[in-house]
Amino acid sequence: MKYPASWVFRCPFQIYLAGKYPEYSRIEAEAIERGRKAEIEFERMLKSLRTPYRKQKPLNYRTKYYTIYGRADFITHSEVYEVKSVRAFRKPTKNWIGQLNLYLAMSGRKKGFLVEYNGEKFRKYEVNYSDRLFRESIEFFNYLHSGRYYRDTSYCQWCTYSFICEEL
Repeated sequence: MKYPASWVFRCPFQIYLAGKYPEYSRIEAEAIERGRKAEIEFERMLKSLRTPYRKQKPLNYRTKYYTIYGRADFITHSEVYEVKSVRAFRKPTKNWIGQLNLYLAMSGRKKGFLVEYNGEKFRKYEVNYSDRLFRESIEFFNYLHSGRYYRDTSYCQWCTYSFICEEL
């Protein structure tokens, strides 16, 4: 079994429903395009600073029962960068921090940055690797792998499956 690192700390019931009803899983084309633009602009900045990097580096963490995988947006010699497109700057979510922390663990780096791009400028949040957060992430995926699911209502406003939850 494989789980994307981006699922960490998301609503487990949403993840369950995504597997059961993939036809309702959607990301708006506009959001995908904003994400691509954010990565292009950040790459342009790295190039202008003459910072050597690898883009979309595949990473994996294997447990006895499953694999967590992902692609870090940019990795330098000592840091990992995860670029997020946002309409307005905000405090990073635990999900974003957890995803970056997993990438730090998988890459062996100790420092990373969540980089928000609002279409005009960037804002960076430094994230240092945390063993505690890594253990919490593994516990989350262990729970997911167990097949038990619960609803985390803090994600309902963004969930394409909320109409199903309301019916249950």
